[in-house]
Amino acid sequence: MQRKAYLAKNTALFALNSIGTRLIAFFLVPIYTKAFSTSEYGGVDLVTTIATIFVPIITINIGEAVMRFSLDENAQRNEIISIGALFTSLSIILGTSIFAVLMIFPQIAVDGWIVYLYCVSQGIYQTVSCNLRGQEKLLQYALGNIISTFLAAFFSILFLMVFGLGVNGYFLAYILSFLLASFYCIVTGDLFEILARFSVDKKLMKEMVKYSTVLVPNSLMWWIMNSSDHVMVTAMIGVAANGIYAISYKLPSILSALSTVFNQAWSYSAIHEDKSDDREAFHNNMFDKLVRFLLIVTVILMCIMKPFMKIYVDVAYYDAWKYTPYLLVGNFFLTIATFLSTFYTVNKDSKGFLFSGMTGAVINVSLNALLIPVAGIHGAALATCISYVSVFLYRVRDTRKYMKINVFNSKYLIGYAVLIISACSMFINSWGGQVILFAEVVLIVLLNLKFVKECINVTGKAARRIL
Repeated sequence: MQRKAYLAKNTALFALNSIGTRLIAFFLVPIYTKAFSTSEYGGVDLVTTIATIFVPIITINIGEAVMRFSLDENAQRNEIISIGALFTSLSIILGTSIFAVLMIFPQIAVDGWIVYLYCVSQGIYQTVSCNLRGQEKLLQYALGNIISTFLAAFFSILFLMVFGLGVNGYFLAYILSFLLASFYCIVTGDLFEILARFSVDKKLMKEMVKYSTVLVPNSLMWWIMNSSDHVMVTAMIGVAANGIYAISYKLPSILSALSTVFNQAWSYSAIHEDKSDDREAFHNNMFDKLVRFLLIVTVILMCIMKPFMKIYVDVAYYDAWKYTPYLLVGNFFLTIATFLSTFYTVNKDSKGFLFSGMTGAVINVSLNALLIPVAGIHGAALATCISYVSVFLYRVRDTRKYMKINVFNSKYLIGYAVLIISACSMFINSWGGQVILFAEVVLIVLLNLKFVKECINVTGKAARRIL
């Protein structure tokens, strides 16, 4: 019971973080689609895409090492934070290489210094927020993310709607939000006190750098899988097409947000349960709940996608719904793959992250090159879906060396089939298609009725306690 309470507490804290930040970001999308043309939004997405890989490179992912090594028993917290601060300081210098990167993309109409500050401020924030996770100050971590997102929203509205600063104003809003949220994380993480005793253990530094640097090429592989299609769509079709494609990611991001909540909390439980006698049964039980929850939510999202997009975004972006079926299916299997990746985290197996990411990246780029010229944005979305499924299959096989998770039992296979049929049903562009999607929602709920009742009971008990 204690292990479930620990997982529930951490899940609730990460839910506070994710729900708060995602809701704010969610309501900003209509503002962005009004403020930017499809070409301008495509340029914004391209800079964000570049930063996604550039930040881990200049920081060598040291924040992840700070988080993981801090969770060990008898962790040398002072030395761990000192090493994190050292490499974060170096990232300020390494960040100047962004000017050379920007020369490759002449279509980006953003001031180079603003892109530099956007990357560096993001790198600082990632490291200091990872420190809070390493100290298991999850409430403070969640509040830090909410503060960051709220400030980004406030400054975005101010700079875009009041001062009319355009694309540069968008990134300036995020720079200020990252820096102010970083100050909050520094204070709540007691970093001033720790850095006053600055000390670097060379042996520990080698271990942390070895762990984090392997995650850099892993980040590159995930960037290729998640974001290279944005670059290739821009190059092969145009910036405007990438703007529409970027919007198609917004609804599937709800699924990834929900899964991130559970998987972040689960990683702590997996580390603490590593030595327990019944850990395999416990892991399979949690996996079962995750799969059932994801199946229900994903099919519901498919059902509401088209009517919702009509009121959510400007008419110029409505066609984005056409690419969401691929992304929703892909995100479903990626979430399961992320659950399996906790075995890599527990065992500090950063090579497992690397090779599984490399598998997906190679498949993604190859399929993008083949499918985008033939099927346009549909090809990019399908390539992403297939690459996510390939990572899932790789990790199913690879993580068996640590533990066997029953991924392919008959009940799950039926659920996977309903999921894929629902994705196909989205392309029936009529009221009849919408009725079929609704019927598929009813079917997936009936297949998981016991789980749904359990969720209702748990929610009811939680509500009564709060009241």
